[in-house]
Amino acid sequence: MKTNCLMAAIVQNQDAEHAMDALHKAGLSATKLSSSGGFLGSHNVTLLIGLNEGQEEKAILTLSESCRRRVEYVTTPLEGAPFYLPVPTPINVGGATIFTMAIERYEVLE
Repeated sequence: MKTNCLMAAIVQNQDAEHAMDALHKAGLSATKLSSSGGFLGSHNVTLLIGLNEGQEEKAILTLSESCRRRVEYVTTPLEGAPFYLPVPTPINVGGATIFTMAIERYEVLE
């Protein structure tokens, strides 16, 4: 079978197993790589998914259903306070960041 594109999906560690299971149930295979994000230094997972023609939307739909957004809190200093007073600040994290790359050629070396 010819692979037409490679999808790289960066998901939160909490969503990785659910995403892998959902991709498998959808008939798509993925390779899981540990990674870490630049924002907050959070642990992420990069999923590499080889896709045939016409499977891109199926993969995106599967990921959108299995990777959710959530609110986390970081502490920031209160401006103007005479001493450090941490204030919890909500931020949205999660979901998936997806890159799709066309594959011109690949080989399996034995």
